[in-house]
Amino acid sequence: MNSKTRRDFLNLVEEFLEGNSSESKIARLESLILSNEECETLFHEVVQLHGHLYWDAAGYGAELENYFPVPTAQPVIQSTIKPIAWHRRVAAILSTAALLAVVVWITRSPSVVDNSESIVKEILPTPETSENLDPKNDLLQGEVVEVHLPPNKTIAEHSTIEQPVEPIAAEEDVLPFDAASDLQVVAFINDQLQSKWDENNVAPSPRATESEWVRRVHLDLLGRIPTLHELELFLNDSDASKRIKLLDSLLESRGFASNFASVWTNLLVGRSRDRDIDREALFTYLKGQFGNNKPWSGTVADLISAEGSAVQSGPANFLLAHLNNEAVPATAITARIFLCQQIQCSQCHRHPTIPDWGQDKFWEFNAFFQRTIVKEKMVLDKKTGERQRVRQLVDTEALKVEPAYYEDLRGVMKVAYPRYAGVDVQPLPESTLRDQLAQLLIAGSDPQLAQAFVNRNWKHFFGHAFTRQVDDMGPHHEFSHPSLVDGLARAFVKSDYNVRRLIRWICLSDAYQLTSESIAENKFDEPDLGDLPLFTRMYVKPLSPEQLFNSLLIAGGVSTEEIRRRGSSYAQREEWLQQFFVSENNEENGEVSTFDGSLPQTLMMMNGELVKRASDPTQGQVLKKIVSDREKSETQHIQDLCLAALSRHPTPQELDAIRKALRNQIRLRTSHNMPPQLAYNEAFGDVYWAYLNSSEFSVNH
Repeated sequence: MNSKTRRDFLNLVEEFLEGNSSESKIARLESLILSNEECETLFHEVVQLHGHLYWDAAGYGAELENYFPVPTAQPVIQSTIKPIAWHRRVAAILSTAALLAVVVWITRSPSVVDNSESIVKEILPTPETSENLDPKNDLLQGEVVEVHLPPNKTIAEHSTIEQPVEPIAAEEDVLPFDAASDLQVVAFINDQLQSKWDENNVAPSPRATESEWVRRVHLDLLGRIPTLHELELFLNDSDASKRIKLLDSLLESRGFASNFASVWTNLLVGRSRDRDIDREALFTYLKGQFGNNKPWSGTVADLISAEGSAVQSGPANFLLAHLNNEAVPATAITARIFLCQQIQCSQCHRHPTIPDWGQDKFWEFNAFFQRTIVKEKMVLDKKTGERQRVRQLVDTEALKVEPAYYEDLRGVMKVAYPRYAGVDVQPLPESTLRDQLAQLLIAGSDPQLAQAFVNRNWKHFFGHAFTRQVDDMGPHHEFSHPSLVDGLARAFVKSDYNVRRLIRWICLSDAYQLTSESIAENKFDEPDLGDLPLFTRMYVKPLSPEQLFNSLLIAGGVSTEEIRRRGSSYAQREEWLQQFFVSENNEENGEVSTFDGSLPQTLMMMNGELVKRASDPTQGQVLKKIVSDREKSETQHIQDLCLAALSRHPTPQELDAIRKALRNQIRLRTSHNMPPQLAYNEAFGDVYWAYLNSSEFSVNH
């Protein structure tokens, strides 16, 4: 079809839809549609854009239902009508010309060719209903658009699915290793990594020293550096399996539960206190989940399907933080956190890199949250006697479809009903839409939920995920080790989503035992430059704000119990963090951070009260204990300070340089009439201050 023919054809269609077409032009239009497949396709596209016979968005469908019954065999017809005079539009639809177009469309459509006659009869208004059509009715003014089903009908009355679709059952999954054996899973990880090293002609760095490894595993699992006592116990242990013993001990500790609860609280609702939720209740819930090693699938189900108040239901705070703006933030964040998918861009248009993610996919996912609302009520605080406002998450009780309405790029109003992974769902008395979404997310032997959790945890321990962006998985971003991700995810599912076992596999792998120092054979393995990681060494990771704060407390002598419990140190940390994080009021409920981990900022922060107190020989308990031990030599005191701050012994060159600087400081202080012991203590305070302000202290390597 050339441009002139196309233009003439479009003019015929436009005149027909406007009700201005003559009989001869209608005949010409019919002839073109029936004889030319390209004309037929173009006609369908124009009709979808310009106007068709059935609509009911914004309540219009209920009013016009008597005139245009829903065809039972074709319940979904998408259309729009331009904002012209509605009496002309209705008259045109009821005309013979409109009937002709419907007949053409139906008879040419393979899906309804067998029952086209009955459908045409249903579409034609009866004489009784035609008499009631009022062209001046206010409901017929402006732009009216079509939706899938009338909003005043239940899904059971219209859906072609008579019974609710059950989640896809997990098929028998065969792995190349025994997922019940930790040794075999770890061996699988090592084999996959080695194959990649061989493929790229690289070699792994040497094994990390005991000091380097013990500091790393404490920061990763407990969110803090080890105490001097913990470090000495490990270094003095001669057991060949002491790394395994320490790993298992840390995974069973309350510190691990607290740290991972903190990490996931930040992921789920951010660090900012601006959100009107109970972060404490969410943290407490997560701490119990990780502390009792509850399956990750159950935790996700709780977070997605929770109901109740912010105070009484910890997991409800996740959606309470994001259930605004038509649940758009809840939709985007649920996909990003639990599935590692960035779908928010498909809210308004087709995803630029994921072919299957269009607007319909986003809003079908969004529809799972449409029946959930946030209610507020005033309650009396028995302790203070004051009335407080409490927010709670509630699902509407009516078994009625609450679709998600959205506007496509052409300005056509459409609707979407709950659908995920090709499964349509409907509300049930015993199961909410969010309950069913949670079940769909964990269905099968290799759901994306498992892959996403593997990818996110791998980044937690190695500093880089299997994808360039941890929360943007998909066909547009290849995995660095696809077979490894697949195998680990399936093993994770077979373990019943056992979080501790997954972490144990990762931390027992050969890669996690490597030093962070590069060698000639792996210098080009630099994922910070944009390449996919090969994990030939442990990549250096800047400490998170929580890790930095907690580690400074440990260096100052604050007990691990005080750091773990929600006492004064916790309150101090939360107040300290607020200067760096502010919630952002956008469609993703984002969070703006000024904490970039740069050395100047780190030095500025570390020169604050925490460092001053830790390096003061009268206040810093660690420093005070070290310098007051008269049985140890000056060299041993330096070694202990280095161990306390950096979890390692000083190098010979480092030790010589510190001893010279230390003696100069003592000499300078005593020359100003300072008592020798006080001069000695303060000089060591300077040494400790230097260690705490070093770039090595602020990173995990």
